[in-house]
Amino acid sequence: MSQNESIPVSSDDPKHQFHELTVFDVIRETPDASSFIFEIPSVLEDLFRYRSGQFFTFEIPWDDFHVRRCYSLSSAPAWGERPKVTVKRVDDGRVSNWLNDNLGQGSTIRVMPPDGRFLLHEDSARRNPLTLFGGGSGITPVMSILKQALRETERHVKLVYANRDRSSVIFRAELEAIAEQFAGRFELVSHLDDETGFLKKEDIARHIEGRIDSDFYICGPTPFMDAVEDTLPNRPLEGGEIFVERFVSAVDPDRRPAEEAAPGPSTGAATTIKIKLEGQTHEVPYEPGEPILKAAIRAGLDVPYSCQDGYCGCCMAMLREGEVTMPTHEALTKRELAEGWVLACQSRPTTPNCTLEFED
Repeated sequence: MSQNESIPVSSDDPKHQFHELTVFDVIRETPDASSFIFEIPSVLEDLFRYRSGQFFTFEIPWDDFHVRRCYSLSSAPAWGERPKVTVKRVDDGRVSNWLNDNLGQGSTIRVMPPDGRFLLHEDSARRNPLTLFGGGSGITPVMSILKQALRETERHVKLVYANRDRSSVIFRAELEAIAEQFAGRFELVSHLDDETGFLKKEDIARHIEGRIDSDFYICGPTPFMDAVEDTLPNRPLEGGEIFVERFVSAVDPDRRPAEEAAPGPSTGAATTIKIKLEGQTHEVPYEPGEPILKAAIRAGLDVPYSCQDGYCGCCMAMLREGEVTMPTHEALTKRELAEGWVLACQSRPTTPNCTLEFED
């Protein structure tokens, strides 16, 4: 077992199980990106009721194993849309290419119910404007959030959308139509690398000028996101918050370096751990070397999780006591790591005392 290999945990809860969904329709967005619209059977409607900004986890067969990937929903319930995910091909991308090559109208695929924390703030009293940064296919959850904000709130929304060139702009016609429909409340800024070069920090600073009270939402390739994140902390934010969605594809079993051994038990590590969940503290038996998530589920706790590979961030929790090691933590930002956030699916205690607290 390699260091990056997840240790799957099972749950009887349907929200942590895969269900078969049928493709209702397919929309070719660009030469290398497609949107897949899903039909939800009546028996699964409650389970698959989603919020703007969430994602689906897909599982497909590959050789003698299965691979999983998370893809954001680009649709919005506020617009009465069926659930839709938009997938862009990537070089050597197994699932992204498989979906684009194999899924058509009437196809079926195994899908886990929606999850994710990249959500619009629900406090109706908040009147902060929204400033959204989307890079390439990172537009998908951002698109969902801007639709909800425009339909359900009175907040002003600005989207800075960066792409390689005009032909790679996903949702181009739809965004232009939305900008016309919500003229005065929605500002669309299109940045094309082939015309003006990569988006630079001075460009970002210019786009957020006069919007220091915004809530900021960021999703896109790592260099794009790093540039935006590194610029925002230097701005005098006034009441706003920063939300980041960072997806990195899991490393499949046959691509994991054999020389990387899984972390084993540490001398003096915990034999019990504490889990704080929904205001209650639970003392949970722990087997040294296993991920904390596995111990929590074995104890019957309804902790949040999805991919189990350390790439979606759903199982993030605050480390309140002790120390842990994490083989993979790409789903967490530098700011979150510094604040003490960890991923339960990757965390293994290295100290006798360890306490994790999950947000409500």
